[in-house]
Formats: sequence, C-alpha cells, structure tokens
Amino acid sequence: MKVSMIVATMALAGFSFTANASTPDNIAVYATAQSNGSISVGSKMAYTKSFEVAVVKLSGDDVNLSTLCLKAYSPDNKAFRLDTVDEALTTGILKEGKPVKGIAMFASENAAVLDAAVVKITDDCK
Repeated sequence: MKVSMIVATMALAGFSFTANASTPDNIAVYATAQSNGSISVGSKMAYTKSFEVAVVKLSGDDVNLSTLCLKAYSPDNKAFRLDTVDEALTTGILKEGKPVKGIAMFASENAAVLDAAVVKITDDCK
C-alpha cells in the first residue's frame, strides 16, 4: 500500500511540474519582413530572415523582456529560433502602451526560414 502511495504521489508531482510554453495574450508583436540572407563558413551554411519588430504590452502588469523570446514561424507552422536581435527587444521592462522596437534575425540550415511570415513572443526559450 505504501509503495502505491509513493508511486501515485510521484506521478502527481510529475504532472504538476510539467511546464507548458505559453504565448502571452496581452503582448502584441508587429513584424515586417526586411530581408532574406545567408551565412556561409567553409562548407557550412545557413539561411537568414530579418524582421523589423515592435513589441507592445496591451494591458496588465509590466513584463521583464529577459524572461521571453521571439520565434519566427513559416505558414506550415515550422518554428525558427532567434539568431541576432537588438538588445532593446530582449532586456528591460515592457510597460503597458510603450512599444519597444528593433531588428530580429532568425537563422536556420533549413531554407524554410526564408518563408517565415509571423513572429511571436513566448516564454519557451529553449
């Protein structure tokens, strides 16, 4: 009986510690595609897509931008990680109604990054 209680407790604890990535509902991200590019070093290469980005807190408490990150998505919902970004988009406090602007570049060995059309903000920064 004690063993089953321990197993049940551990299982419940595992469920309660799982973290789900979330997209804040009260932050708007306005992104305008700027350029497609590439990086090559020796035989390695990557494709890049740059956006001019403005992030605006629509309502609620201030947010620490260092706890969030930007990701780009292609129409078929492939996600691309941030490669290079203006510091203003990743540091400081985002206050309601005060937009923060900068350039964000996403890079991938997959040419699908060139099709990226949407930039989202998330707390899933892995």
